[in-house]
Amino acid sequence: MTLLIAVADTVADGELVVSARCLANAAGWDARAVHVREAGAPELDRDDADDLEIVDLVGEAGVELARLVGKADVDAVALGLRTAAAPGIGHVTQALLEHPSAPLLLVRPGMRPLTTLRRLVVPLEGSPSASAAMRHADGALCARGREIVMLHVVTKSTPRERGSFPAPRIVDQEHYEWSAWQDEFCMRFSQCPEGGRHRVCLRVGEPAPTIVKEANAVGAELIVLSWKGSFAEGHGAVVKVLLDTAPCPLLIVPAG
Repeated sequence: MTLLIAVADTVADGELVVSARCLANAAGWDARAVHVREAGAPELDRDDADDLEIVDLVGEAGVELARLVGKADVDAVALGLRTAAAPGIGHVTQALLEHPSAPLLLVRPGMRPLTTLRRLVVPLEGSPSASAAMRHADGALCARGREIVMLHVVTKSTPRERGSFPAPRIVDQEHYEWSAWQDEFCMRFSQCPEGGRHRVCLRVGEPAPTIVKEANAVGAELIVLSWKGSFAEGHGAVVKVLLDTAPCPLLIVPAG
């Protein structure tokens, strides 16, 4: 059970390494670092790597990382996002997002580094495919003393997938009794047997800014999202916005 840390620069990726090691510790995984360089490029300077063991590989980064992710003992990959001075997802991150086979921990410079994991936010639209994030959070990260905030953002649209369980449309009426719906929502999407605390949080608004606002409000150290693997035709809009605005690291879990 391994978290693979893709390191490009030991100094620039310092926050990535800190966050990745914390996640690995919380999930009970080993952490292993890898540096992929083009043929003829110099090896990574390890002077600032501390005790981090880094495997050096030659090849195209997206291809090599995808090959390593295909191995049975790799549970997730950690990648650093670009800085504000060089916006965009980056071709390696985009390649792994478009062909997802393992969860991706994405850390952007300026995010709160993941140094301890006491509270995580899992946005859930109420569809079975989107609940992949919750299954992963429960399976790897649910533990006593840790809280999982199951965030359901009510929007103008509702999921059409069979078996979906979105909130009723009268969410803005304060007198409506929500406890029964919240209990059912939690029971449907949370299967954690480890004693971690779960709380359903209901909000109205646009998904991405609402997720950011809630993560800030509760002091979340991690946001866990389901991902269907496509930016085509407007898909993945929420993920794309969160890559630029999330206040803490993102764990992107394949939905399929």
